[in-house]
Amino acid sequence: MAMTVVAGGMMLSVLNISIVNIALPDISRDFDADISAAGWVVTGFLVTQAVLLPIAGRAGDLYGRRRIFVLGVLVMVVASVLCALAWNEPSLVVFRILQGVGASAMAPTAYSYATILFPPNERGLAIGVLTAIITVAPVVSLNIAGVLVGIWGWRSVFWFTPVVGALVLIGAALVMHRKPPGAKRPFDLAGAGLAALGLFPLLTALTSASSWGWTSGKTLAMAALGVLGLALFAWRETRAPDPMVDLGLFRLRTVRNPNIAGFCVGATMFGTLLLLPFYFTAVLGYSNVMLSLAITPVALSFMVGSPMSGRLLTRVGSERMMRVSLILAVSGALVLAWGFGFEAYYAVLPGMVLLALGLATSTAPVTTTVIHEVPEDRLGVASSLPNVSRYSGGALGGALLSTVVAMTIPATVTAEDGLVSAPLRAIVSDGMRNALLVGAVILALGAIAAFRVPRVIGPGATIAARVSGTGTGPDPRGGGSR
Repeated sequence: MAMTVVAGGMMLSVLNISIVNIALPDISRDFDADISAAGWVVTGFLVTQAVLLPIAGRAGDLYGRRRIFVLGVLVMVVASVLCALAWNEPSLVVFRILQGVGASAMAPTAYSYATILFPPNERGLAIGVLTAIITVAPVVSLNIAGVLVGIWGWRSVFWFTPVVGALVLIGAALVMHRKPPGAKRPFDLAGAGLAALGLFPLLTALTSASSWGWTSGKTLAMAALGVLGLALFAWRETRAPDPMVDLGLFRLRTVRNPNIAGFCVGATMFGTLLLLPFYFTAVLGYSNVMLSLAITPVALSFMVGSPMSGRLLTRVGSERMMRVSLILAVSGALVLAWGFGFEAYYAVLPGMVLLALGLATSTAPVTTTVIHEVPEDRLGVASSLPNVSRYSGGALGGALLSTVVAMTIPATVTAEDGLVSAPLRAIVSDGMRNALLVGAVILALGAIAAFRVPRVIGPGATIAARVSGTGTGPDPRGGGSR
Protein backbone atom coordinates (compact mmCIF):
# COMPACT_ATOMS: atom_id res chain seq x y z
CA MET A 1 0.00 0.00 0.00
CA ALA A 2 2.85 2.39 0.77
CA MET A 3 4.17 1.83 -2.76
CA THR A 4 0.75 2.69 -4.17
CA VAL A 5 0.78 6.00 -2.33
CA VAL A 6 4.28 7.04 -3.39
CA ALA A 7 3.56 5.88 -6.95
CA GLY A 8 0.46 8.09 -6.93
CA GLY A 9 2.55 11.03 -5.78
CA MET A 10 5.13 10.41 -8.46
CA MET A 11 2.43 10.15 -11.14
CA LEU A 12 1.10 13.51 -9.94
CA SER A 13 4.51 15.13 -10.31
CA VAL A 14 5.12 13.65 -13.78
CA LEU A 15 1.63 14.55 -15.03
CA ASN A 16 2.34 18.18 -14.20
CA ILE A 17 5.36 18.26 -16.50
CA SER A 18 3.30 18.31 -19.68
CA ILE A 19 -0.32 18.72 -18.58
CA VAL A 20 -0.14 22.43 -19.44
CA ASN A 21 1.25 21.92 -22.97
CA ILE A 22 -2.19 21.93 -24.61
CA ALA A 23 -3.21 24.92 -22.49
CA LEU A 24 -0.28 27.12 -23.60
CA PRO A 25 -2.08 28.78 -26.58
CA ASP A 26 -5.04 29.72 -24.33
CA ILE A 27 -2.67 30.99 -21.62
CA SER A 28 -0.86 33.12 -24.19
CA ARG A 29 -4.13 34.64 -25.40
CA ASP A 30 -5.48 35.34 -21.91
CA PHE A 31 -2.28 37.00 -20.70
CA ASP A 32 -1.33 38.55 -24.06
CA ALA A 33 2.06 36.80 -23.94
CA ASP A 34 4.02 35.35 -26.84
CA ILE A 35 4.29 31.57 -27.01
CA SER A 36 8.04 31.54 -26.17
CA ALA A 37 7.44 33.47 -22.94
CA ALA A 38 4.53 31.18 -22.07
CA GLY A 39 6.86 28.24 -22.69
CA TRP A 40 8.51 29.03 -19.36
CA VAL A 41 5.32 27.73 -17.75
CA VAL A 42 6.66 24.30 -18.79
CA THR A 43 10.39 24.96 -18.64
CA GLY A 44 10.31 26.56 -15.17
CA PHE A 45 8.65 23.49 -13.68
CA LEU A 46 10.92 20.97 -15.40
CA VAL A 47 14.22 22.72 -14.67
CA THR A 48 13.31 23.37 -11.02
CA GLN A 49 12.35 19.75 -10.49
CA ALA A 50 15.58 18.50 -12.06
CA VAL A 51 17.68 20.87 -9.94
CA LEU A 52 16.04 19.97 -6.63
CA LEU A 53 15.80 16.18 -7.08
CA PRO A 54 19.14 15.40 -5.38
CA ILE A 55 18.51 18.02 -2.68
CA ALA A 56 15.09 16.56 -1.86
CA GLY A 57 16.53 13.04 -1.96
CA ARG A 58 19.23 13.93 0.55
CA ALA A 59 16.72 15.71 2.77
CA GLY A 60 14.63 12.53 2.80
CA ASP A 61 17.68 10.48 3.81
CA LEU A 62 18.37 12.78 6.77
CA TYR A 63 14.94 13.88 7.99
CA GLY A 64 12.63 11.06 6.95
CA ARG A 65 11.24 10.18 3.52
CA ARG A 66 7.62 10.30 4.60
CA ARG A 67 8.08 13.81 6.03
CA ILE A 68 9.71 15.15 2.84
CA PHE A 69 7.15 13.35 0.64
CA VAL A 70 4.17 14.84 2.52
CA LEU A 71 5.76 18.29 2.49
CA GLY A 72 6.32 17.98 -1.26
CA VAL A 73 2.68 17.04 -1.91
CA LEU A 74 1.48 19.94 0.24
CA VAL A 75 3.68 22.39 -1.67
CA MET A 76 2.37 21.02 -4.98
CA VAL A 77 -1.25 21.35 -3.87
CA VAL A 78 -0.82 24.95 -2.67
CA ALA A 79 1.18 25.90 -5.76
CA SER A 80 -1.47 24.36 -8.05
CA VAL A 81 -4.19 26.45 -6.43
CA LEU A 82 -2.05 29.54 -6.91
CA CYS A 83 -1.48 28.59 -10.57
CA ALA A 84 -5.24 28.33 -11.08
CA LEU A 85 -5.63 31.82 -9.59
CA ALA A 86 -2.66 33.41 -11.43
CA TRP A 87 -3.34 36.94 -12.69
CA ASN A 88 -0.59 37.25 -15.34
CA GLU A 89 2.10 35.25 -17.10
CA PRO A 90 4.99 36.09 -14.68
CA SER A 91 2.92 35.07 -11.66
CA LEU A 92 1.99 31.79 -13.34
CA VAL A 93 5.68 31.04 -14.07
CA VAL A 94 6.60 31.72 -10.43
CA PHE A 95 3.84 29.42 -9.16
CA ARG A 96 4.87 26.71 -11.64
CA ILE A 97 8.41 26.93 -10.28
CA LEU A 98 6.91 26.46 -6.81
CA GLN A 99 5.10 23.39 -8.17
CA GLY A 100 8.45 22.06 -9.31
CA VAL A 101 9.81 22.49 -5.78
CA GLY A 102 7.08 20.19 -4.46
CA ALA A 103 7.36 17.70 -7.31
CA SER A 104 11.08 17.15 -6.66
CA ALA A 105 10.27 15.15 -3.51
CA MET A 106 8.29 12.41 -5.29
CA ALA A 107 10.71 10.31 -7.38
CA PRO A 108 13.50 9.94 -4.74
CA THR A 109 10.91 8.80 -2.18
CA ALA A 110 9.30 6.32 -4.55
CA TYR A 111 12.57 4.68 -5.64
CA SER A 112 13.86 4.60 -2.05
CA TYR A 113 10.71 2.77 -0.92
CA ALA A 114 11.02 0.31 -3.81
CA THR A 115 14.59 -0.46 -2.78
CA ILE A 116 13.86 -0.87 0.93
CA LEU A 117 10.55 -2.75 0.72
CA PHE A 118 11.49 -5.25 -2.00
CA PRO A 119 14.35 -7.80 -2.04
CA PRO A 120 16.75 -7.62 -5.02
CA ASN A 121 15.01 -10.40 -6.98
CA GLU A 122 11.69 -8.49 -6.86
CA ARG A 123 13.03 -4.95 -6.98
CA GLY A 124 13.30 -4.83 -10.77
CA LEU A 125 9.56 -5.28 -11.29
CA ALA A 126 8.72 -2.61 -8.69
CA ILE A 127 11.10 -0.14 -10.33
CA GLY A 128 9.73 -1.13 -13.73
CA VAL A 129 6.23 -0.14 -12.61
CA LEU A 130 7.51 3.21 -11.29
CA THR A 131 9.37 3.73 -14.56
CA ALA A 132 6.18 3.03 -16.52
CA ILE A 133 4.54 5.87 -14.58
CA ILE A 134 7.36 8.26 -15.48
CA THR A 135 7.22 7.40 -19.17
CA VAL A 136 3.47 6.98 -19.70
CA ALA A 137 2.17 9.84 -17.54
CA PRO A 138 3.34 12.67 -19.85
CA VAL A 139 1.36 11.16 -22.75
CA VAL A 140 -1.70 10.48 -20.57
CA SER A 141 -1.56 14.06 -19.29
CA LEU A 142 -2.10 15.34 -22.83
CA ASN A 143 -5.40 13.45 -23.04
CA ILE A 144 -6.50 14.69 -19.60
CA ALA A 145 -5.56 18.25 -20.45
CA GLY A 146 -7.41 18.11 -23.78
CA VAL A 147 -10.67 17.23 -22.02
CA LEU A 148 -10.23 19.74 -19.18
CA VAL A 149 -9.22 22.65 -21.40
CA GLY A 150 -11.96 21.87 -23.93
CA ILE A 151 -14.72 21.91 -21.29
CA TRP A 152 -13.58 24.24 -18.47
CA GLY A 153 -10.64 26.23 -19.85
CA TRP A 154 -6.92 26.26 -19.07
CA ARG A 155 -7.25 26.99 -15.34
CA SER A 156 -8.97 23.64 -14.85
CA VAL A 157 -5.71 21.73 -15.46
CA PHE A 158 -4.37 23.20 -12.22
CA TRP A 159 -7.44 22.22 -10.17
CA PHE A 160 -6.73 18.59 -11.06
CA THR A 161 -3.67 18.39 -8.76
CA PRO A 162 -5.35 19.51 -5.48
CA VAL A 163 -8.07 16.88 -5.88
CA VAL A 164 -5.66 14.01 -6.50
CA GLY A 165 -3.13 15.42 -4.04
CA ALA A 166 -5.68 15.28 -1.23
CA LEU A 167 -6.12 11.54 -1.84
CA VAL A 168 -2.36 11.01 -1.82
CA LEU A 169 -2.02 12.90 1.47
CA ILE A 170 -4.71 10.74 3.09
CA GLY A 171 -2.95 7.60 1.90
CA ALA A 172 0.41 8.87 3.18
CA ALA A 173 -1.05 9.48 6.62
CA LEU A 174 -2.57 5.98 6.76
CA VAL A 175 -0.04 3.60 5.25
CA MET A 176 3.42 5.17 4.86
CA HIS A 177 5.69 4.02 7.67
CA ARG A 178 7.55 6.56 9.73
CA LYS A 179 11.24 5.84 10.10
CA PRO A 180 12.54 6.11 13.67
CA PRO A 181 14.86 9.08 14.11
CA GLY A 182 18.53 8.20 13.77
CA ALA A 183 21.70 10.02 14.70
CA LYS A 184 21.49 13.72 13.92
CA ARG A 185 23.56 14.70 10.90
CA PRO A 186 23.91 18.14 9.33
CA PHE A 187 22.39 18.99 5.98
CA ASP A 188 25.00 20.24 3.53
CA LEU A 189 23.33 23.58 2.85
CA ALA A 190 26.35 25.02 1.02
CA GLY A 191 26.50 21.95 -1.24
CA ALA A 192 22.78 22.23 -1.98
CA GLY A 193 23.14 25.90 -2.88
CA LEU A 194 26.09 25.26 -5.18
CA ALA A 195 24.27 22.35 -6.85
CA ALA A 196 21.33 24.64 -7.59
CA LEU A 197 23.70 27.41 -8.74
CA GLY A 198 25.26 25.01 -11.22
CA LEU A 199 22.30 23.00 -12.48
CA PHE A 200 19.70 25.74 -12.88
CA PRO A 201 21.61 28.03 -15.27
CA LEU A 202 23.16 25.11 -17.16
CA LEU A 203 19.80 23.39 -17.75
CA THR A 204 18.26 26.75 -18.64
CA ALA A 205 20.98 27.32 -21.23
CA LEU A 206 20.49 23.86 -22.72
CA THR A 207 16.70 24.17 -22.76
CA SER A 208 16.74 27.60 -24.40
CA ALA A 209 19.73 27.17 -26.73
CA SER A 210 17.62 26.34 -29.80
CA SER A 211 15.63 29.59 -29.43
CA TRP A 212 18.35 31.86 -28.01
CA GLY A 213 21.06 30.49 -30.28
CA TRP A 214 23.94 28.25 -29.20
CA THR A 215 26.48 31.08 -29.47
CA SER A 216 24.28 33.90 -28.13
CA GLY A 217 25.48 35.91 -25.14
CA LYS A 218 22.67 34.65 -22.92
CA THR A 219 23.32 30.99 -23.71
CA LEU A 220 27.08 31.26 -23.17
CA ALA A 221 26.72 33.31 -19.98
CA MET A 222 24.22 30.90 -18.43
CA ALA A 223 26.30 27.88 -19.46
CA ALA A 224 29.46 29.43 -18.00
CA LEU A 225 27.68 30.22 -14.74
CA GLY A 226 26.40 26.65 -14.60
CA VAL A 227 29.83 25.12 -15.20
CA LEU A 228 31.36 27.39 -12.55
CA GLY A 229 28.64 26.45 -10.06
CA LEU A 230 29.12 22.72 -10.66
CA ALA A 231 32.91 23.07 -10.32
CA LEU A 232 32.47 24.81 -6.98
CA PHE A 233 29.94 22.13 -5.98
CA ALA A 234 32.43 19.35 -6.75
CA TRP A 235 35.14 21.18 -4.79
CA ARG A 236 32.82 21.61 -1.83
CA GLU A 237 31.60 18.00 -1.81
CA THR A 238 35.13 16.59 -1.73
CA ARG A 239 35.84 18.58 1.43
CA ALA A 240 32.53 18.49 3.31
CA PRO A 241 32.48 16.08 6.29
CA ASP A 242 28.97 14.92 5.36
CA PRO A 243 28.37 15.95 1.71
CA MET A 244 24.96 16.22 0.10
CA VAL A 245 26.14 14.05 -2.81
CA ASP A 246 28.94 11.64 -2.03
CA LEU A 247 30.99 11.99 -5.22
CA GLY A 248 32.78 8.80 -4.26
CA LEU A 249 29.66 6.98 -5.46
CA PHE A 250 30.69 7.78 -9.03
CA ARG A 251 33.77 5.61 -8.60
CA LEU A 252 31.35 2.68 -8.67
CA ARG A 253 30.70 1.34 -12.18
CA THR A 254 27.17 0.58 -11.02
CA VAL A 255 26.56 4.31 -10.48
CA ARG A 256 28.72 6.04 -13.08
CA ASN A 257 28.04 4.08 -16.27
CA PRO A 258 24.26 3.61 -15.90
CA ASN A 259 23.89 7.36 -15.34
CA ILE A 260 25.78 8.01 -18.59
CA ALA A 261 23.42 5.59 -20.36
CA GLY A 262 20.41 7.29 -18.73
CA PHE A 263 21.63 10.70 -19.88
CA CYS A 264 21.79 9.44 -23.47
CA VAL A 265 18.34 7.84 -23.19
CA GLY A 266 16.85 11.08 -21.89
CA ALA A 267 18.45 13.10 -24.68
CA THR A 268 16.90 11.04 -27.46
CA MET A 269 13.58 10.41 -25.69
CA PHE A 270 12.76 14.04 -24.89
CA GLY A 271 14.14 15.25 -28.21
CA THR A 272 12.07 12.78 -30.24
CA LEU A 273 8.85 13.40 -28.28
CA LEU A 274 9.37 17.12 -28.83
CA LEU A 275 9.73 16.75 -32.60
CA LEU A 276 7.16 14.07 -33.47
CA PRO A 277 4.12 16.38 -33.03
CA PHE A 278 5.77 18.85 -35.42
CA TYR A 279 6.23 16.11 -38.02
CA PHE A 280 2.63 14.93 -37.73
CA THR A 281 1.18 18.43 -38.09
CA ALA A 282 3.56 19.93 -40.66
CA VAL A 283 4.17 16.88 -42.87
CA LEU A 284 1.10 14.68 -42.39
CA GLY A 285 -1.36 17.49 -41.63
CA TYR A 286 -2.88 15.85 -38.54
CA SER A 287 -5.33 17.65 -36.26
CA ASN A 288 -4.88 17.63 -32.47
CA VAL A 289 -7.15 14.61 -32.15
CA MET A 290 -5.31 12.70 -34.88
CA LEU A 291 -2.02 13.72 -33.31
CA SER A 292 -3.07 12.22 -29.98
CA LEU A 293 -4.05 8.96 -31.71
CA ALA A 294 -0.83 8.89 -33.73
CA ILE A 295 1.36 9.04 -30.62
CA THR A 296 -0.71 6.46 -28.71
CA PRO A 297 1.50 3.52 -29.84
CA VAL A 298 4.42 5.26 -28.14
CA ALA A 299 2.51 5.40 -24.85
CA LEU A 300 1.43 1.76 -25.20
CA SER A 301 5.03 0.71 -25.89
CA PHE A 302 6.21 2.48 -22.73
CA MET A 303 3.32 0.98 -20.77
CA VAL A 304 4.27 -2.55 -21.84
CA GLY A 305 8.05 -2.19 -21.99
CA SER A 306 8.80 -0.66 -18.59
CA PRO A 307 7.26 -3.33 -16.30
CA MET A 308 8.29 -6.08 -18.73
CA SER A 309 11.94 -5.07 -18.46
CA GLY A 310 11.68 -5.02 -14.66
CA ARG A 311 10.52 -8.62 -14.71
CA LEU A 312 12.99 -9.79 -17.37
CA LEU A 313 16.13 -8.34 -15.80
CA THR A 314 15.92 -10.86 -12.93
CA ARG A 315 15.91 -13.68 -15.51
CA VAL A 316 18.39 -12.54 -18.14
CA GLY A 317 20.59 -10.27 -16.04
CA SER A 318 20.41 -6.54 -15.37
CA GLU A 319 23.41 -5.59 -17.52
CA ARG A 320 22.22 -7.71 -20.47
CA MET A 321 18.77 -6.10 -20.29
CA MET A 322 20.36 -2.66 -20.36
CA ARG A 323 22.55 -3.49 -23.36
CA VAL A 324 19.75 -5.09 -25.37
CA SER A 325 17.51 -2.09 -24.62
CA LEU A 326 20.07 0.44 -25.84
CA ILE A 327 20.78 -1.57 -29.00
CA LEU A 328 17.02 -1.83 -29.64
CA ALA A 329 16.68 1.94 -29.14
CA VAL A 330 19.53 2.64 -31.59
CA SER A 331 17.84 0.36 -34.14
CA GLY A 332 14.52 2.10 -33.57
CA ALA A 333 16.06 5.54 -34.09
CA LEU A 334 17.62 4.40 -37.38
CA VAL A 335 14.36 2.81 -38.60
CA LEU A 336 12.43 5.96 -37.65
CA ALA A 337 14.96 8.14 -39.48
CA TRP A 338 14.49 5.96 -42.57
CA GLY A 339 10.69 6.13 -42.25
CA PHE A 340 10.61 9.94 -42.29
CA GLY A 341 11.55 9.89 -45.96
CA PHE A 342 8.19 8.35 -46.99
CA GLU A 343 5.89 11.05 -45.55
CA ALA A 344 3.41 8.40 -44.40
CA TYR A 345 2.32 7.19 -40.97
CA TYR A 346 2.80 3.52 -41.78
CA ALA A 347 6.48 4.23 -42.52
CA VAL A 348 7.25 5.89 -39.17
CA LEU A 349 5.15 3.56 -36.98
CA PRO A 350 7.67 0.64 -36.80
CA GLY A 351 10.50 2.99 -35.86
CA MET A 352 8.39 4.74 -33.22
CA VAL A 353 7.46 1.43 -31.59
CA LEU A 354 11.02 0.02 -31.69
CA LEU A 355 12.50 3.23 -30.30
CA ALA A 356 9.85 3.51 -27.57
CA LEU A 357 10.35 -0.13 -26.53
CA GLY A 358 14.12 0.35 -26.37
CA LEU A 359 13.83 3.52 -24.30
CA ALA A 360 11.17 2.04 -22.02
CA THR A 361 13.04 -1.18 -21.29
CA SER A 362 16.29 0.65 -20.49
CA THR A 363 15.12 2.71 -17.54
CA ALA A 364 14.40 -0.07 -15.02
CA PRO A 365 17.85 -1.73 -15.35
CA VAL A 366 19.53 1.69 -15.24
CA THR A 367 17.79 2.74 -12.01
CA THR A 368 18.04 -0.70 -10.39
CA THR A 369 21.77 -0.83 -11.06
CA VAL A 370 22.44 2.70 -9.78
CA ILE A 371 20.85 2.13 -6.36
CA HIS A 372 21.98 -1.49 -5.91
CA GLU A 373 25.22 -0.82 -4.03
CA VAL A 374 24.19 2.38 -2.25
CA PRO A 375 23.82 2.33 1.57
CA GLU A 376 20.34 3.10 2.89
CA ASP A 377 21.36 6.50 4.28
CA ARG A 378 22.28 7.57 0.71
CA LEU A 379 19.35 6.01 -1.13
CA GLY A 380 17.36 9.21 -1.59
CA VAL A 381 20.10 11.18 -3.27
CA ALA A 382 21.35 8.15 -5.25
CA SER A 383 17.87 7.31 -6.55
CA SER A 384 17.50 10.91 -7.73
CA LEU A 385 20.61 10.72 -9.92
CA PRO A 386 19.06 8.73 -12.82
CA ASN A 387 16.24 11.27 -13.05
CA VAL A 388 18.69 14.19 -12.94
CA SER A 389 20.68 12.48 -15.71
CA ARG A 390 17.51 11.83 -17.72
CA TYR A 391 16.21 15.40 -17.38
CA SER A 392 19.66 16.90 -18.10
CA GLY A 393 19.98 14.70 -21.16
CA GLY A 394 16.47 15.71 -22.16
CA ALA A 395 17.38 19.39 -21.97
CA LEU A 396 20.40 18.81 -24.21
CA GLY A 397 18.59 16.43 -26.58
CA GLY A 398 15.55 18.66 -26.99
CA ALA A 399 17.71 21.65 -27.85
CA LEU A 400 20.15 19.72 -30.05
CA LEU A 401 17.60 17.80 -32.10
CA SER A 402 15.46 20.92 -32.50
CA THR A 403 18.50 22.82 -33.74
CA VAL A 404 19.29 20.11 -36.30
CA VAL A 405 15.76 20.41 -37.70
CA ALA A 406 15.81 24.21 -37.55
CA MET A 407 19.05 24.29 -39.58
CA THR A 408 17.20 22.52 -42.41
CA ILE A 409 13.85 24.31 -42.62
CA PRO A 410 12.91 28.01 -42.98
CA ALA A 411 12.56 29.83 -39.66
CA THR A 412 9.02 30.87 -40.59
CA VAL A 413 7.72 27.27 -40.47
CA THR A 414 6.25 26.37 -37.06
CA ALA A 415 4.11 23.60 -35.63
CA GLU A 416 1.15 25.97 -35.48
CA ASP A 417 1.14 26.31 -39.30
CA GLY A 418 -0.35 22.87 -39.87
CA LEU A 419 0.24 21.08 -43.17
CA VAL A 420 2.91 22.85 -45.23
CA SER A 421 3.46 22.80 -49.00
CA ALA A 422 4.88 19.70 -50.70
CA PRO A 423 8.44 21.07 -51.18
CA LEU A 424 8.59 22.14 -47.53
CA ARG A 425 7.28 18.75 -46.40
CA ALA A 426 10.29 17.10 -48.03
CA ILE A 427 12.61 19.59 -46.31
CA VAL A 428 10.99 18.97 -42.91
CA SER A 429 11.31 15.21 -43.44
CA ASP A 430 15.01 15.62 -44.22
CA GLY A 431 15.49 17.64 -41.05
CA MET A 432 13.69 15.04 -38.95
CA ARG A 433 15.80 12.27 -40.46
CA ASN A 434 19.01 14.14 -39.64
CA ALA A 435 17.81 14.77 -36.08
CA LEU A 436 17.04 11.08 -35.49
CA LEU A 437 20.45 10.10 -36.86
CA VAL A 438 21.97 12.40 -34.24
CA GLY A 439 19.72 10.72 -31.67
CA ALA A 440 20.98 7.31 -32.79
CA VAL A 441 24.59 8.42 -32.28
CA ILE A 442 23.78 9.65 -28.77
CA LEU A 443 22.11 6.33 -27.95
CA ALA A 444 25.13 4.46 -29.32
CA LEU A 445 27.30 6.31 -26.80
CA GLY A 446 24.87 5.19 -24.09
CA ALA A 447 25.17 1.61 -25.33
CA ILE A 448 28.95 1.80 -25.02
CA ALA A 449 28.55 2.86 -21.38
CA ALA A 450 26.07 0.01 -20.84
CA PHE A 451 28.68 -2.52 -21.97
CA ARG A 452 30.85 -1.42 -19.03
CA VAL A 453 28.18 -2.15 -16.42
CA PRO A 454 28.48 -5.29 -14.24
CA ARG A 455 25.58 -7.63 -13.54
CA VAL A 456 23.92 -6.79 -10.22
CA ILE A 457 20.66 -8.77 -10.58
CA GLY A 458 20.02 -12.05 -12.35
CA PRO A 459 21.80 -15.38 -12.74
CA GLY A 460 25.46 -15.17 -11.74
CA ALA A 461 25.26 -11.63 -10.31
CA THR A 462 28.51 -10.78 -8.52
CA ILE A 463 27.73 -7.41 -6.90
CA ALA A 464 26.14 -7.73 -3.46
CA ALA A 465 23.26 -5.40 -2.62
CA ARG A 466 23.87 -2.98 0.23
CA VAL A 467 20.14 -2.84 1.03
CA SER A 468 18.63 -6.28 1.34
CA GLY A 469 15.02 -5.21 1.00
CA THR A 470 14.15 -5.66 4.66
CA GLY A 471 14.62 -2.04 5.63
CA THR A 472 17.28 -2.98 8.19
CA GLY A 473 19.98 -0.70 6.82
CA PRO A 474 23.22 -1.04 4.92
CA ASP A 475 24.87 -4.39 4.50
CA PRO A 476 27.95 -4.38 6.74
CA ARG A 477 29.84 -6.42 4.15
CA GLY A 478 30.50 -3.27 2.15
CA GLY A 479 32.28 -4.17 -1.06
CA GLY A 480 31.63 -2.45 -4.33
CA SER A 481 32.63 -2.32 -7.96
CA ARG A 482 35.22 0.06 -9.23
